[in-house]
Amino acid sequence: MRNRRSAKLSALLLLLTFLPAFRGQAQIQTNVPALKDVYAKDFTIGCLLSYAHVGFPTDPVVPGQSSVVDPNGGYLIKYHMNSMSPGNNMKPVYTVNMTASAAAYSAATTQAAKDSIDVNPIISFNGNIIAQLNWAKRQGFTFRGHTLVWHSQTPGVAFFCTGYNANNARLSKERMTQRLENYIREMIRQLHEGWPGLLSAYDVVNEAINDSGIDRMQDSDWYLTFGDNSYIIKAFEFARKYTKLYNETQIKLYYNDYNTTTAAKADGIVRLLTPIFQAGTLDGIGMQEHDANGSPTAAAFIATYNKFAPICTEMAVTELDVTTGSAAPTAGQLQTQANQYGLLFKCFVERSYKSGRGKIINVSKDGLNDTYTFKTNQSSSLWDGSNQCKPAFYQVANVGLYYNALDSMITAARLVQQGAYTNASWSAFQSTLTAAVTARDQNYTVNQAVDAALNTAKNNLSSAVSGLTTIVSGAGSHESDVPAMFALFQNYPNPFNPTTAISFQLSATSVVKLEVVDALGRVVATIVDGEQSAGSHVVTWSAHNLPSGIYVCRIVAGHFAASRKMLLAK
Repeated sequence: MRNRRSAKLSALLLLLTFLPAFRGQAQIQTNVPALKDVYAKDFTIGCLLSYAHVGFPTDPVVPGQSSVVDPNGGYLIKYHMNSMSPGNNMKPVYTVNMTASAAAYSAATTQAAKDSIDVNPIISFNGNIIAQLNWAKRQGFTFRGHTLVWHSQTPGVAFFCTGYNANNARLSKERMTQRLENYIREMIRQLHEGWPGLLSAYDVVNEAINDSGIDRMQDSDWYLTFGDNSYIIKAFEFARKYTKLYNETQIKLYYNDYNTTTAAKADGIVRLLTPIFQAGTLDGIGMQEHDANGSPTAAAFIATYNKFAPICTEMAVTELDVTTGSAAPTAGQLQTQANQYGLLFKCFVERSYKSGRGKIINVSKDGLNDTYTFKTNQSSSLWDGSNQCKPAFYQVANVGLYYNALDSMITAARLVQQGAYTNASWSAFQSTLTAAVTARDQNYTVNQAVDAALNTAKNNLSSAVSGLTTIVSGAGSHESDVPAMFALFQNYPNPFNPTTAISFQLSATSVVKLEVVDALGRVVATIVDGEQSAGSHVVTWSAHNLPSGIYVCRIVAGHFAASRKMLLAK
């Protein structure tokens, strides 16, 4: 009896321990597609925010960290994302310990000691960034560092002066170069020692070009100290040097900026970065994308993408939001916002890195939700202040699902051969295929629901494939159009997520059973079960409700049997 009571008590205590987690997760919607799964074969999905917006109430406490302000935020981010960036806490104003640096300089008793301290700033991470890095590591996230060199949120003029004192003279260009190098070295060293391998990218330089396309000068202490933009070149050189030294070569080095769809600014960025990329010290370009309903257009985004593509190996959308301009938007404004998000995500997915279609490797939204965001009181997020999905979320999820499904279907449909089908059904099929390609490839406007257009094209193409009428062999009629043998072809694409096309051919009308079984031999889907006419057949199958893994597609048609392995990679 005691053992039973003890077991019940232990179970109750365990439940109470995890009750906050259960309560938290219950406050987010888990009956919707996870964005990280929708875009798993395209790019990572991330967010730019601070630990206090994403942590769990049960997280280990780090000295000096803030309290978690949204106990559900961590569940929302973990469910939908696999990448993150810090909001503020890796910026120089938070990492360069000016008080300690100035005190060390003042306490030095020799000029040699002062000279050494003067070019070796003391770097320390506060509790919030430590907690956030720890959290990302525990969740298996990748992390984007932000930012090393920026005209804003520096430690002030004192950072550019002798002894870390604004009353002293500015350092010379040569001495400031040494301070810059040692600052970057120390940042990379501490990240390597505390969180080796965690970072996938780092914004080395942020916002060094004005909207007019010229270098940022008067309002940048970096430019004023150096007298030119050579500090940018040096920052990338040092970042490459020390990521190699500390064996953190997985960290891709980025230039990051806002308003990149402004043509003059994009041209200025290209001017600045071309020699840095050619020198081998720049990997990527980050586009912040603080957008609005109707801006930018798809054409404007694509124009900038095309300018940047030759001078980087990858790109990232680093701080995405679309403002409605209102804290209480109308239903019409929310739909327009959804359309804007939709047209942008279509641009992203058709240029995605993992799919091989382009260079966009990460898409990160700004903030947690409509409350915790850079664009406050403007309803700019995919989630409202209660972490509930807005129309924009559904459009973003659907665009990923429908675009990839339509793209796979188009690829499979182009493999279908005309000879086995009647002219009328073939003509209808070709017309629908052409319309599907147009729907996939065209640029949409803010007045169009992109997901609806892609879904319609997908469904129409599926119906057109099913509607192909096989030419029946008969006396003196088209026997050469009937396949000479039974066959089951490899599905396409493979690996797939979550939709794939399966093709088979029959040399005679047969009763066909086409099934999918899992690694344990259990039937998880019956795709075809009945009589099929002689000819070539294509069917689409969605594994949206199944976990990643190896599956086997098997067919039995009369005396013919065959199977093919398929890999579902979510």
